[in-house]
Amino acid sequence: MPIHTPSSLSFSLLLLAFLSSSSSSAAQNHSRAAIATNISALEAAVRDRAFEMLRRTNRLVAIAPLPADQLSSSNGSGGCAAADGEVEASAVRVRSSSLFADGVNGTAPADTAGFTVPPRVVPAPFAHRVDVVFLRFLLLGGGGSLFAAPEGYALAAPVVALLAYDVSSGNNGSEVALRALGDPVRVHFANLSLPSSSSSNATGTARCVTFEAASGKPVATHAMASATECAVTGTGHYGVAVRLPPPPPPSPSTVKERWWAWTVVAGAGGVVAVSFLAVTVAAAIRWSRRRRREEMELRAMAGEDLGRMAVRGSRMPTAKMVRTRPELEEGSPLPWRR
Repeated sequence: MPIHTPSSLSFSLLLLAFLSSSSSSAAQNHSRAAIATNISALEAAVRDRAFEMLRRTNRLVAIAPLPADQLSSSNGSGGCAAADGEVEASAVRVRSSSLFADGVNGTAPADTAGFTVPPRVVPAPFAHRVDVVFLRFLLLGGGGSLFAAPEGYALAAPVVALLAYDVSSGNNGSEVALRALGDPVRVHFANLSLPSSSSSNATGTARCVTFEAASGKPVATHAMASATECAVTGTGHYGVAVRLPPPPPPSPSTVKERWWAWTVVAGAGGVVAVSFLAVTVAAAIRWSRRRRREEMELRAMAGEDLGRMAVRGSRMPTAKMVRTRPELEEGSPLPWRR
């Protein structure tokens, strides 16, 4: 039967912890890759639809709400996790000179959701003509399946994306950024879901959130420019989040149950710790005695080789002969009496 020493047990625990952490990190990386693929698939499908609609006009066009599963299938990606929702979008084609001189008003008359690009905005890298696309992710209550709210906050409106594409002659529609040299770009949100205590206090807790498209995680927050507007620096993914109310204090019965559970856990942990300490001390004492006995045996074997005899189950050294011969001393018996 194999004997598990403390060092082997510690190594096993460390190996188990390393394997569990590796599996959890691999699962997180797979989830992030799936989210990035879903967002890219949705945006690519809307971009292609906008290219088709803007071939004959330069005005703002509204793209009808498209089911997410239709977007993923049209783009050739069948792994869209948020298939029970839709995406609303609008797009406009504008020359860079007109964009710098006049800007673009992308707010539809029937809906307050949209964007406003002020003058003195240039595409980076430079493009002669750009398509400005505005998306609203109406997925699972505001795109909650693709974008995560900051800790302690909840999304109050669908997450939006403001994107720009280079559609100059000979270009395949590569994505470009919009850089504001003057006033910031404004994104308008509609139908904010504020807490029941709405008004000035609830509006003051709302924050503009900037998301990372590759993972859907929030990367920055800042105060809102107005009750329904966020001032942003250019293209990106944006949302509005409100602070969640603090949870109610637990009832006395719940506190007692938790205290009892913690007492049981602490008692069991104490018994295990004391048992482990006792076993460790006993093993250390046994090892010390065995080591001392081995040292004594080594010292005995280093001298003259002595015999062994068994006395009541114990082996003891014994001499084979008398080393000193007896001699007569004064007062000893006469030789003839020997």
